[in-house]
Amino acid sequence: MKKPHEHASRGIVRRIFSNYGILIALLAIIVLFSALRPQTFPTLGNFGSILQANSAIVFIAFGLMLPLIAGHFDLSIAAMAGFGGILATGLMSRGTISEWPLAVLVVVLVSVVVGLINGLLVAYVKLNALVVTLGTQSVLFGAILLYSKGAVIYENIPESFTALGQSRPFGIPLPFFYVVVAGLVLWYVLYFRPIGRKLYAIGGSEDAARLTGIKVDPMVVGAFVGASVLAGIGGCIQVAQVGSAAPTSGSEFLLPAIAACFLGETSIRKGFFNVWGTMTAVFLVAAGTTGLFMLGAQPWVQPVFNGVVLIGAILAAKLGTSNSRARKVLNLGRRPKNMAKQPELV
Repeated sequence: MKKPHEHASRGIVRRIFSNYGILIALLAIIVLFSALRPQTFPTLGNFGSILQANSAIVFIAFGLMLPLIAGHFDLSIAAMAGFGGILATGLMSRGTISEWPLAVLVVVLVSVVVGLINGLLVAYVKLNALVVTLGTQSVLFGAILLYSKGAVIYENIPESFTALGQSRPFGIPLPFFYVVVAGLVLWYVLYFRPIGRKLYAIGGSEDAARLTGIKVDPMVVGAFVGASVLAGIGGCIQVAQVGSAAPTSGSEFLLPAIAACFLGETSIRKGFFNVWGTMTAVFLVAAGTTGLFMLGAQPWVQPVFNGVVLIGAILAAKLGTSNSRARKVLNLGRRPKNMAKQPELV
């Protein structure tokens, strides 16, 4: 017969793996590739490169997370990042704006307009979010080609702008500090402020949220605006890292961002799209692809790996939700042995 403390210990271990499985998976990937490539993978330079190269994706994933929390999907998020990067770089390169803070401010304002259009069409006109944002994505890709004329923009970019993405104070990439600050702000707003609780309530049931007095439509618009702004900032960070803006940049960010959001939903705050799970998921996928490339994997491996992770994350989230519901049903149906049977109501 198993002792009570053994059951308790197993329950604790099960909860740790269930709630923090994504962190354990990240550590496992680091240990695995460190053992396979001890000379190149477990180095400060490699870890710094992973943090630097994927900070923009974290911003885009944070942006995507906001409409998802409210029960909607924004497919234009990556295109917004690409257009934001092209716009900021082009304004400075062509001498329209000489100071980078003003260029980034213009990107933020444009992002607000794009988010407002998406949010108003979804919340007030009641159009399908997937269709609306798919159309916005196409328009933004066209705007990228129009503004860039199909060419890479790389001339006359201020060094103060590229320093935002390439500096490494204390050996840590500066963009990672932006990620941590943005994560802390989102974490505080979503978990400790009424606006966060309202967003989660809307995502749980929009009709129920309306009945409780929540102003659903303005909240949905705000979620789309926040998504676009975070994506636009992420695009600026991306071009600051590489020192140029390509017309194709942005399209490759969508799948990793989606995978990160759904993978993050399976851990830390299980069953909910959450800040730290999303952030960890981005670096988990990045560490995995980096390790595979160090083992000699071909370029096609990265999109395949991202797709497999996305499908696995959605499946894990689905199974986790089903199991949770099943446990609730079983617990409701159980009657403690020492509880007397209640009399039936006539």
